[in-house]
Amino acid sequence: MVRTFVTEKTGKVIVSRLEPGEDILKSIEKIVAENSLQSGHLSLIGAVSKVHLGYFDLEAKVYRDFTINEDLEIVSCVGNISRLEKDYVVHAHVVASDVNGKCYGGHLMEGCEVSVTIEIVITEFPEMKRARDEATGLNLLDL
Repeated sequence: MVRTFVTEKTGKVIVSRLEPGEDILKSIEKIVAENSLQSGHLSLIGAVSKVHLGYFDLEAKVYRDFTINEDLEIVSCVGNISRLEKDYVVHAHVVASDVNGKCYGGHLMEGCEVSVTIEIVITEFPEMKRARDEATGLNLLDL
């Protein structure tokens, strides 16, 4: 069954630029808290000196992760912001490219370090929440 959330109303649009050494995920969480966002869509591009990505192992029902310690371009990062009870949840996926164009992709994890800059655009929209999905053990959008 397809579940859909439709809104004709959007709120603030926040544009931020991160500096070298900042952690992308921690910075997004700070931006969200400082602007009292409940939910929204995010996208970002830029450059990192280290990327920490994850993927969900469906069989084991746990996140696995890996780190690439080299200069990479974030060629795409899109995701959403929602609430799980009182906490913010940033769910974003990243594709990062090395000097030869080889790409690495996965779930944005803490530990992605800005090397030059990261440019972020967040568009706020009405509150979306997450709820526990018993089949996967994940906190999925509650539509």
